[in-house]
Amino acid sequence: MENLFLVCLIPPADLIAEIDEIRKFISEKFNVHQSLKRPVHITLYEPVKLNSKTQEEKFFKALEEAAYLNPFDQTLMNFGSFPEHTFYLNAMQNEGIMNLKLQIDKELKPLGLMESNRPKFTPHLTLAFRDVQPQVCRAIIAAFKDRKFKRSFTVNGFSVYKHDGKKWHPFKQILFKSPDEKPQPLSLF
Repeated sequence: MENLFLVCLIPPADLIAEIDEIRKFISEKFNVHQSLKRPVHITLYEPVKLNSKTQEEKFFKALEEAAYLNPFDQTLMNFGSFPEHTFYLNAMQNEGIMNLKLQIDKELKPLGLMESNRPKFTPHLTLAFRDVQPQVCRAIIAAFKDRKFKRSFTVNGFSVYKHDGKKWHPFKQILFKSPDEKPQPLSLF
């Protein structure tokens, strides 16, 4: 048994439709298609392969522990890129998304799923990647340099998607729980 999971933020349906139109425009105009194979999302934890039922149980228990957070507003604003290979919508850094990422990483760290030398977390929503050549990336950046985009949505949980070998599918939604309700470790004193 081997399953591939992705931990992410999924915007509301109306915003997904709007962002998908941008992805389709880029795909058609610049002949890049890889981003259309993934859901519209902000990655919170890179895709991870789990090889046993026990590992999956520990993974989802850790994610539930990471969900003791207050809802927050997330703003997507304008466009950015990782030089010459990825074009994206900026997901503005704020205390909410940074705490969410920190909590997920903290709870999953004991499972040893990721290498410790991962790149710094830059919240973003990918519009084109993987099949983007440097000259195409420069052309996309030039085409969007004067375009503005700003939308916000409330985050009250996060999602886990599962890959079936061809496509990502929604698997589980984990809603936030009040931080005041988080069980405290027992103490003798």
